[in-house]
Amino acid sequence: MTAASVPLHAGAAAVCLAWTVLVLSTGRGRAAHLLAAACGVAALWAGAVALAPKEPLLGLAGWLEILRWLVWLGVLLFLFRRIAGDRARRLARIFLGAALLAAGIAGLALLRPVAGPLAEELGPAVLLARLTLPLLVVLTAENLFRTADEAERWHVGLPAIALGGLSAYDVLLYADAALTRGFSFVLLDSRAALTALITPLLAIAAVRDGRWRRDPPVSRQVVFHGATLVVAGAFLLAVGALGEGLRRFDVEWGATAQASLLAAALIGLLAAASSRSVRSYLRSLVVDHFFTARYDYRREWLRCVEVLSAGDDHAPHGRVSAERRSIRAIADAVDSPAGLLLRRDPGEGGLRWAGSWNLPAEHLDLPTGDPFLGLLGAGEAVLELDPADPAVRPLVRAYGSLWLAVPLPHGRDGLAGAVLLAPPRAPFKLDREVRELLRTLGHEVAMFLAERRAAERLVDERRLQDYAKRFAFVAHDVKTVSSQLSLLLANAEDNLADPEFQHDMLLTVRAAATRIDALIHRLGQPGDVPVAAVAEEAATVAPLERLRVLAAGRPYPVQVEGEGTGPLAAIAPARFDSAVGHLMNNAADASPAGEPVRIRVLAEGRQVVVEVVDRGPGMTPEFIRDELFRPLSTSKRRGSGIGAWQARELLREAGGDLAVVSRPGAGTTMRLLLPARAPAPPIALPERGAA
Repeated sequence: MTAASVPLHAGAAAVCLAWTVLVLSTGRGRAAHLLAAACGVAALWAGAVALAPKEPLLGLAGWLEILRWLVWLGVLLFLFRRIAGDRARRLARIFLGAALLAAGIAGLALLRPVAGPLAEELGPAVLLARLTLPLLVVLTAENLFRTADEAERWHVGLPAIALGGLSAYDVLLYADAALTRGFSFVLLDSRAALTALITPLLAIAAVRDGRWRRDPPVSRQVVFHGATLVVAGAFLLAVGALGEGLRRFDVEWGATAQASLLAAALIGLLAAASSRSVRSYLRSLVVDHFFTARYDYRREWLRCVEVLSAGDDHAPHGRVSAERRSIRAIADAVDSPAGLLLRRDPGEGGLRWAGSWNLPAEHLDLPTGDPFLGLLGAGEAVLELDPADPAVRPLVRAYGSLWLAVPLPHGRDGLAGAVLLAPPRAPFKLDREVRELLRTLGHEVAMFLAERRAAERLVDERRLQDYAKRFAFVAHDVKTVSSQLSLLLANAEDNLADPEFQHDMLLTVRAAATRIDALIHRLGQPGDVPVAAVAEEAATVAPLERLRVLAAGRPYPVQVEGEGTGPLAAIAPARFDSAVGHLMNNAADASPAGEPVRIRVLAEGRQVVVEVVDRGPGMTPEFIRDELFRPLSTSKRRGSGIGAWQARELLREAGGDLAVVSRPGAGTTMRLLLPARAPAPPIALPERGAA
């Protein structure tokens, strides 16, 4: 007996064992278990031959070979009964009986120490029995394939071809042995290689059956990295074998060539591993064939969300970053290395360039009647672009080679734009599944861009609102200055010759000019922070002293109540004057003629309280709640409805607030609540004579 090849049978055992595990993890039910058993018994047989290569047909290897044929026959009879029903029972009984008889006769040769002379006398019969077992498998496979109709053949055709083909090869092996009275070394070793090549058909058969799961319970990353390791290992083995051949071929330079070849192979392997194109090729050639769906949709969804929500520190500003992320969210799904975004705002008819990723940043406008817009239509389909198309040619001249146009449809705004992608790194088949995924990603990107545009508009509206608030404050203060100047002009006709009046007039005009300059300064661009405003953040005011100065300049009586200098309030003097001035004017307008406006300064805990009290008609709770602090709402004939609202805003910006205590017929008390700030401690001077 010629010895069998150990590497071939060991490799066949490893391959068959791997397919056994895959079928067990993929399928469910009795059929899957039987197909796994067919692969598993082949793995055991090949492993036994590898362990005892000098006796490939005797001992454990011989018993496992007989068991392999019996298992294969049982699998085919099960499938035959599954499609033929009761008609297959009689044939199954005949074939099983003949197989058991042949297995019993073939087993006598393996019991030579026990059977003795009987086993030697049955030598030709044993060979015939071993020939009968694979022949029964071939006949069963032929009946199964011929009986199944076209729909059933989809499920049973591959097991019939795989197990029938392997058994037919065994028939050829034993027929050749019967004619030549010896087993061929080539046929014996080829049987192991053929087994490793054919058994994957059993796993594909398990995948084809609709009642079994198609996707193995492993992630795509595990399959990808496993395939990468297998390919890299095979490459390194081939390089190692070539290097060994070079070393043996040339004794002098062989070792140098071997070392150089291995180093170059390792560097090339690292370069390939870092290349996204190589990974794309590997994924399309190997990984995708393990799964029913082309994509792991959970992973794709998380990837899209991560790309859209991530920041881009290298972008000059947020808008470009958002457009680049929008392109990548779609391009990564089809391994495209570059793309550009065309957008339109609501109400626009054409498309305009909005951003590029790894493509030239050429601004290009497509007007309403552009032919490319006709290709996009309503944005219902993903388009494969033809560079020779006249509608696509201007885009190709501006940005280079383009492959796909993915529309961005939005439910409210219609077609919001399109993402144009460059050709992929590796050949990429565009099927229905890919187009559906791209359409879904297009919807997601369109919503992302619409939400970002809405957020930008909200920021712009807030800036305009802030500017409008500033303008309202300034307009109200201008009205106050105008009232002072009007009063000055009214008194000038009678008192212009009075030197004291002239002095007061100059002071009033200078104060009005200064006030107007300050108001113009406050009307800066929205978002600008004047230097003076920064200094105001740490400013303080002595309320009692400031109120006495303000009261002295009012044309109506004001009574200030308080002792000493009082506590300091954390607010800028200009803001304090403006807030208190508005409330004092309102109190004077509400008070009866000749009734003074009373102002009290109190210290309550860590707050400074300034109360502005009038004896007017008071206000109802409903008016305070709905009208008092509502901008541009007033009951005065010449009022603007800004004073109370502006006073409260100024106080709140300083960390304080404004409270109202009023009742109809009992007057009103406006309580200004301001944070107190302790005065700076005095600087201790050294005593005279101290060192």
